[in-house]
Amino acid sequence: MVAADCMGKYILQHLEEALENHWVQVYYQPVIRTLTGDLCGLEALARWVDPQSGILSPATFIPVLEEARQIHRLDAYMLEEVCRTIRQRLDANLPIIPVSFNLSRYDFSSLDVFSLVEDTRQKYNIPRDFLHVEITESVLAQNAGEVHQEVDRLRAEGYEVWLDDFGSGYSSLNTLKNYSFDEIKIDMAFLSQFTEKSQNIIKAIIRMAKKIGIHTLM
Repeated sequence: MVAADCMGKYILQHLEEALENHWVQVYYQPVIRTLTGDLCGLEALARWVDPQSGILSPATFIPVLEEARQIHRLDAYMLEEVCRTIRQRLDANLPIIPVSFNLSRYDFSSLDVFSLVEDTRQKYNIPRDFLHVEITESVLAQNAGEVHQEVDRLRAEGYEVWLDDFGSGYSSLNTLKNYSFDEIKIDMAFLSQFTEKSQNIIKAIIRMAKKIGIHTLM
C-alpha cells in the first residue's frame, strides 16, 4: 500500500514533466477487419516511459489521474500527439488510416469536449474522418445530458463516435436506444471464457448492431 501511495504521488508530481518531455508516448494498436484481414484503423494507447521507474502501464497511472481529476490533461495531450503524427504523415505523403482516441468520463465535466477535439484538429489541419472518438459506457452513467449533447454535436460535425466496453455491466440496450454511435466495441470479457453461450451472445449483439446500422469491433 505504501508503494502504491508513493507511486501515486510520483505520478501527480511528475505529470507536467512527463508530458513536456514526452515520457508519455502513444502506442498504436491495430484494428483489423475480420473478413479481409486488412488494417483499417489504429487505437491510440498511452504508455508512460519513465526514466526512473521504467514503463508504467495505464492501470498504474490512469486511475491516479482520474481520482485527482487530472485525466483531462493526459487525454488532451494524447489527442495533440495523434493529430501531430497524422499531420507529419500527410506532409510526408505517407499512408494514413483513421485513429481512435479515448475520452474519460471526467473530461466531460472538466472540458468543452467538442471544442478540444475541433480546435486541435484545426490546429493541424487534418480531415475529421481521420479521428474517431471513443467513450466507455461508464461515461454515460454520469452527466448523461452533457454527454448526449457532446456525442450528438461531434457526430453532426462529421466525427465518428465509438462506444467502448459494450456489455461491461451498464445498461447497454438503453444506451443503444438513447444514443447514436457509429461503432461499438464489445467488451473483452466475452472472450475470457469463450463458451458456446458467449459465442451466441456475441452473434446476437452483432446481428442487432447491423440491424440498427452500427459497426462492431472486438
